[in-house]
Amino acid sequence: MPLKMKQDSARPLRFAVVGVSNTVVDFVVFFLLQSLIGPFAQAAGYAAGTANSYYWNRRWTFKTDQPRQKGELLRFLVVNATVALLTSLLLALLDLFMPVWTAKVLVTVPGMAFNYVLSKVWVFRPAAAEKPNL
Repeated sequence: MPLKMKQDSARPLRFAVVGVSNTVVDFVVFFLLQSLIGPFAQAAGYAAGTANSYYWNRRWTFKTDQPRQKGELLRFLVVNATVALLTSLLLALLDLFMPVWTAKVLVTVPGMAFNYVLSKVWVFRPAAAEKPNL
């Protein structure tokens, strides 16, 4: 199997590993700051996890060594905010019909898949995709 194809097939696993590390960063920051800043620790933890996600997905999952593209960080934030909103709405809806932990599991997998696809095709797209064909 060519190296490029092998790297591409490993991307979903790398994306999942980064997702786990984001959760760890979120929890560590939350618990370190919770006694100092109370409810704002949730926002700080989430922001730290998101920053971790951007860095590692850019450098490792999608191996983007080129300079940051115009709008890349904004696209990343839009995708993550959209996925968070959609999964939260779906979680609230499913919670009416099943235990919340079951609903959480059911929304997490498609949320991760949606986030992965948008990250691959829109956020960390190759720079050539932005240039018009002449």
